[in-house]
Order: sequence, then C-alpha cells, then structure tokens
Amino acid sequence: MVVDKLTKRYGGLVALDGLTFQVDQGETVGVIGPNGAGKTTLFDLMTGFQRPTSGTVTLDGRETTGRSPNQIVQRGMNRTFQIVRPFKDLTVVENVLVGLIQGKGRLIRKGGSEELTKQAMDLLQLVGLLRAPFSLTRSLSHGELKKLELARALSTFPEVLLVDEVFSGLSAQETQELSDALARAKASRNLTLLMVEHRVSKVVQMANRMLVLDHGKLLSQGTPQEILSDQKVLEAYLGKG
Repeated sequence: MVVDKLTKRYGGLVALDGLTFQVDQGETVGVIGPNGAGKTTLFDLMTGFQRPTSGTVTLDGRETTGRSPNQIVQRGMNRTFQIVRPFKDLTVVENVLVGLIQGKGRLIRKGGSEELTKQAMDLLQLVGLLRAPFSLTRSLSHGELKKLELARALSTFPEVLLVDEVFSGLSAQETQELSDALARAKASRNLTLLMVEHRVSKVVQMANRMLVLDHGKLLSQGTPQEILSDQKVLEAYLGKG
C-alpha cells in the first residue's frame, strides 16, 4: 500500500500536508502523534469517508483515491472506529453476518445461511467473543463491543486493516485480550495492520515500524526503538527544553 503526497485542506486549515509513506504486506505499522496531528483525517481519507484535496492512495497497484467506503472494502481495505458503531437491534452474530454478506467479491458463499453463520461464529471465536452470540449487542460491555468491532471489520476479509484507537477506554485485562485477538487475526489472515493509537507502549509492543505525524506532516518514521530516541519526536510530544 502506498500513500503519495496525500493532502487535505479545510479552507485555510491544512489537516494533512503532502503525506507520503509505504506499508508492505504483512507489516504492522503504528501511527502516533500529538492531538491534531492528522491521524484520524488520514484514516478517513484512506477509507473513503473523506476525499483528499490532492494526492493518492494505492492498494495492490490500484488507486483507491476518491472511491466510496464500500468500494474500498471490496478492494481489500477496511477499518475499525474509535467510537464503536454496532447495529444495536441485531444480535452479536447478526452484526458479523452483515459484513460477511456484504463482504469482498472474492468471498465464496457456499452452503447458504448455515455456512455463513459458521463463518461468523468462527470470527467471534477468533476475537474471544463467543459468550453470547445470540444476545443483542446492547447487552455487551465496552470491552466486548471493541471485540465485536474487530470481528465486523474482519468479516469483509481485508488484506489491510486500519485500527483506530482500538484500546481506548479499556482496562488492562481488556487491552491484553484485544491485543491477543489482533495478534491471532494477523497470524491467521496474514493481515497488514496500520494502527492509530495514543498508548505508545502498545504501539511499541506490536509494531514493526512507526510513523509520527505532527501538524499534518510526517515528522519521523523508523523502528520503535529509533522513534523513542528521536529528539524531534520527544519535542513534538513534550515541547522543547
């Protein structure tokens, strides 16, 4: 996946300014930066929820810039949201079935509803959410809703998954459970992960490489060890001196 000179302007405000980077297949790349650095805007542009002012996003050699979110999902890229958005009047397993039914065109739908239900249950097992598959989602805890959000994103069989603040508001135990679920999903699906996360310690633990944004620009990139020792990064977070 290649992001090339991606720019987003809102009148005189520049949210992203010529951002360029590449993510290789199978990588886990963390995106960090101070509030207002452009992290959420980046995800919105990459997944079709906003259109860039200029620049391109390319996946598997095909440009996805300007496509609708549904078209981008069909191309193989999906995302989670920091604020979870389940279908509250559907059961847990039905929420996952929605993604399976509307998922990627290459998904082979054999065996009708029974096979799809089995695939949905397999995804719930993968993320550790088999406690009550036929309960309405309104009965789930915040941590369980985060697991469901991951299962729903995985239900479209993405090659690239953008994970937005997935650990926000979770306890230490819930964070570890969700971290383990992401690791299982990555290993079983050969996923490419791009993570926006405020908990820098989790990014350091999970990522092969990190990107640091500041005022819409790429301030630094490198291994977690390189980023943590980069004076420019420390100044962006802590201020000079």
